[in-house]
Amino acid sequence: MFGVSPTEFRENHRPVEWPAAPSGVHFDASGALAGFEGPPGSGPPLDVRMERLEGMRVAFIRHVGPYQSVGAAWGRLMSWAWPRGLCGPHTRMLGICHDDPEITGPEKLRYDAAITLAAPIEPQGEVGVQELEGGEYAVALHKGPYERLGETYAQICGQWLPASGRELRSAPTLEFYLNSPEMTPPEELLTRICVPVEPA
Repeated sequence: MFGVSPTEFRENHRPVEWPAAPSGVHFDASGALAGFEGPPGSGPPLDVRMERLEGMRVAFIRHVGPYQSVGAAWGRLMSWAWPRGLCGPHTRMLGICHDDPEITGPEKLRYDAAITLAAPIEPQGEVGVQELEGGEYAVALHKGPYERLGETYAQICGQWLPASGRELRSAPTLEFYLNSPEMTPPEELLTRICVPVEPA
């Protein structure tokens, strides 16, 4: 977050100013935490709310590689799910993001294209079934192209999280896709981002 290792940061307590801190959060010369307004031009503060999500069972296909290339996994999942009658008005489409692209190389990023299940099914071929645990999540709405999701993540994890006093929980981040990229202009796409946090 601050462009230095935790040990170096603790030992030096030196100011970290733009653009060294990609998140926009930094310690100024007085030692105060600043930058919650976000990077220049980032717009108004993000509305982040705490929500408790229930556990859910999903069918999924795993993609390993850059997050920008997950479309093929979605195509295969939907081609499998539609003929089996698994896509209905209550089905939710979600991405399960296992890795942080700021830490993990693009060729190793793990992402599951997933749909919620109303009834038990058996895994088949590359389609797996998993149970997602419930728990507390920091939830924010991203409006716009999927290519700009990283900007909203930076606001949640780099600005809201340090100010909230909450800590990340060891669980995947969830992205619920609220409208279809096939029928919606990119600037109107809505994605509900759910970042797992430890209980207060």
